Amino acid sequence: MKRTSQTAPQTLEQRIRRLEKRVALLAGNEKRALATTPNAFHPALPLGLGVVVLVSGYLGLGLPQHYYQPLFAGLVVILVYHRQLWSLAPGHWRWPQIIVNFLMLSLFFKLLIGGGTRYPLGWLKVPVLKKISPTEESPWYDQLFPNFEVAWQGIPAVTDLSFDVTMIQSFLLIATLAGAVFRFQPFASLTAVLLLLVSIPTFTSFNWEWVVLFLVLGGASLYLQTYPLTVRPNHAQQKDE
Repeated sequence: MKRTSQTAPQTLEQRIRRLEKRVALLAGNEKRALATTPNAFHPALPLGLGVVVLVSGYLGLGLPQHYYQPLFAGLVVILVYHRQLWSLAPGHWRWPQIIVNFLMLSLFFKLLIGGGTRYPLGWLKVPVLKKISPTEESPWYDQLFPNFEVAWQGIPAVTDLSFDVTMIQSFLLIATLAGAVFRFQPFASLTAVLLLLVSIPTFTSFNWEWVVLFLVLGGASLYLQTYPLTVRPNHAQQKDE
């Protein structure tokens, strides 16, 4: 009973703050809405964290090599801001934050669909005898007797066979998302497993010491943007009080 009596006022206080925030937003008083928000961060925090994320992502993943990656990143940025899942930074902080989010998502999609072009039979080669032409500095017996060496050469019709792994990964990713949206779990699980299997050779080429840091800090930066962003949240709250 004692614990219930302690948590009940806290829950009531949180509801009152939410109600005051909604009323302030409806009244057009943005400062009052930020002041009644218990958690409001300075826009420099997610922006600076995003820059660190970009550096770690570049060291771990490199640059995006396919136009699908920035394309998907742009679609996600437009959708998320349209649904107001991330807060827009005020003033001159807005566009730098949007650009950093776009670049972070481009690197993230490189992790998902960064297979590039693969040559599965590039290792298949045959031995070929090549004649070494003598030079002026070669001894006289090299000019009388031809000199040969064994070299390995690829088969033009077989070794050059390639396929776009990024396109296959993109198809599997879209199929997985479609299965999740329509709640067809067996299909979504199957396509997700296929996407993982196709991406395993690509994952081995990344520097995972930096990739893990990229994922952790990137998630933290995007999570901070789910809260309101204001230049001086504490100052606004004190002024309002």
